[in-house]
Amino acid sequence: TTFYPFPFMEANLNNGALTGSLGFVYRPTKDWVISANGATAIRSPNVDDVGKVFDSEPGAVVIPNPDLAAEYAWSGDLGIARIFGGKLKIDLTGYYTNLQNALVRRDFTLNGEDSIDYDGTLSQVQAIQNAAVAKVYGVQAGFELKLGHGFGISSDFSYQKGDEELDDGSTSPARHAAPWFGISRLTYAAHNLNLQFSAEYSGNRTYKELPVEEQGKPEIYAIDTNGNPYSPGWYSLNFNAMYRFAEHLSVSAGIENLTDQRYRPYSSGIVAPGRNFMLSLRATF
Repeated sequence: TTFYPFPFMEANLNNGALTGSLGFVYRPTKDWVISANGATAIRSPNVDDVGKVFDSEPGAVVIPNPDLAAEYAWSGDLGIARIFGGKLKIDLTGYYTNLQNALVRRDFTLNGEDSIDYDGTLSQVQAIQNAAVAKVYGVQAGFELKLGHGFGISSDFSYQKGDEELDDGSTSPARHAAPWFGISRLTYAAHNLNLQFSAEYSGNRTYKELPVEEQGKPEIYAIDTNGNPYSPGWYSLNFNAMYRFAEHLSVSAGIENLTDQRYRPYSSGIVAPGRNFMLSLRATF
């Protein structure tokens, strides 16, 4: 209470839950795999969730919420994979997660007031709170292809959607569900040399597609022609090489973000690094 007159002196968290998972795998032939999984999970609020204090946007201030409960999730997935001729593997998985007590930023009150004078500005009081329910669902697909002579190509792609319940009973896109994203790789392996050229990429999220809580965060997003925040699509090209001199000695080198793209992963608030170089030597004893 030295800097802010909060109506509490401490916050205590003590969350626990019985969680588990159950999975089945069926192989009708050596080239087919069918799998199903179900699981529960818990995420307890961390110090940042409970004690967040910062001027998040003009006209709004986020205050701590010592009464946060843990998020609890029920999830399930169904997958199928097939190998063709020992050269090509294709897999496809669908999944669904129901998230209860999801942590989201919502309007709040402090000492009975919904707005306070913060840094000379009348600001709406907000806090991280437990929403009623959220759900995320989507598909993941991938393939691996052996091209011969040490070359190979593979790709993984994920597409997901989600929504969360708002205070007024309406729904909003869920912040937990990112835009589609993927990675593709071209590899070469021969003797002691391994090379990989990869491309990472992600789709965009327009202003209307942003969750309601994200629409009020222009400081962590790009601005469109209408002056609204949005999340642009992006890509990054990377090259990595590894050479093994002996069983216990190898050297690795790589270049990330070859084209020096400026991009920011969805909802991260952190701009990714530009072109960067890596060099490492590994020895085992």
